[in-house]
Amino acid sequence: MNKKITIFLFSVFIPIFLISADFTLDDCVKLAFENNPTLKSKLNDLESARYSYYSSINTYLPKINLSHGFSRSGGDNKTPSNSFSASASLSQNLFDYGSIYSIRSSKINYEIAEINYQSYLVDLRKSLYNAFYNLLFAQESLKVNEKIVQIRKSNSDLINLKYQSGFESKGNMLYAKAQYEMSKLNLEKSKRQLEIASNSLKSVIGINTKEIVYAKADISMPVFGFDENKIADYIKSNPQYKNYEKTVLLAEEKLKNGEYDWLPKLTFSASAGLSGDREFPDRKSWSFGLNLSLPIFSSGVTYRKNNVAMLKEALNSTKEKFNSFLISLESDILNAYKDYQNAVDSAKTYKILLEANEERYNEAVVKYMAGKMSYIDLENMEQNLIDSRQNYTEYIKNVYIKKVNLEALMSKPLSKNTYLSEEK
Repeated sequence: MNKKITIFLFSVFIPIFLISADFTLDDCVKLAFENNPTLKSKLNDLESARYSYYSSINTYLPKINLSHGFSRSGGDNKTPSNSFSASASLSQNLFDYGSIYSIRSSKINYEIAEINYQSYLVDLRKSLYNAFYNLLFAQESLKVNEKIVQIRKSNSDLINLKYQSGFESKGNMLYAKAQYEMSKLNLEKSKRQLEIASNSLKSVIGINTKEIVYAKADISMPVFGFDENKIADYIKSNPQYKNYEKTVLLAEEKLKNGEYDWLPKLTFSASAGLSGDREFPDRKSWSFGLNLSLPIFSSGVTYRKNNVAMLKEALNSTKEKFNSFLISLESDILNAYKDYQNAVDSAKTYKILLEANEERYNEAVVKYMAGKMSYIDLENMEQNLIDSRQNYTEYIKNVYIKKVNLEALMSKPLSKNTYLSEEK
């Protein structure tokens, strides 16, 4: 596992490069920013929304058109003639609430796209960290199962030797052998689970290789600071909270647009041109004007009344969903913190139990060798030790997973610039 394996990663858009198969969490974060296709897609969506907003601003910018035309006409008893024209025209919206709404809503949609990108970074951090820790503890589980195989083999050899010497029953000898075979089966299963965890991490990172990758990190009780007095700050930093804020604002803009759809539209236009019967005509013409339009019942007699009522109900529905989300999010954050505390306390307790069972097993082996303990009692001590080792691995893993889930609710995004500082 500690041996460095160099592998090639091929990508259509990224040059071939070399990486190590032992990944720290920082390595995984950097690789995810470089390779994760969904992250790149989200960034493209954000850029698309930005350009869409910039495009919408043009509804209030002047529109200029240039034209040049030629025609030739004639007929019976009519001499054919040529006609040339050249003109330039300008138009400018002076007031159009529909255009104002279009720009405002486009800006809000761009802001929502920014929030969605940040929301994905939070989700990606959760997925990446969970995949990393699942792999890390799959490796630890493999080590535990390797130790169990050693214990079971040693025990089987010992019981077989005592059986051959006539000091142990055949049933106990066969049972010890069966326990050894079961431990080898569990070891093979843990090896496959390691491959599954490795594939999951590679998928989140966005790399494609058949080589098994390994997580590289020290396993210790994580330190985590959480202040229940700052629950309001945690809520307001949540991307979904910000998304709801923008969704309410967008619903309010839609309502205003519905309420003000009766306002007049005022447009200024001007043009200048030349016409004549040759390529460079010299007859000048010009025009300018103001156009005022007032929609009375352009969409029907009862349309505005029913449309405004519908938009009001939609706004109220959005606000109620927002309130429901606030209540749920606060509860989820507090519950996640309690779950994290429970996980920490359980891991600490099971560590003490593991240390006790290790000492008891060592004492039991000495007693058994001295003939002061039966095989059944020794096997019970051995099973307690095995269970303790497996349980402690799961409990310490649970601490890390609960911590990651809590951090996701606190809206910690994936960041290659702040990872090292935030983990200290």
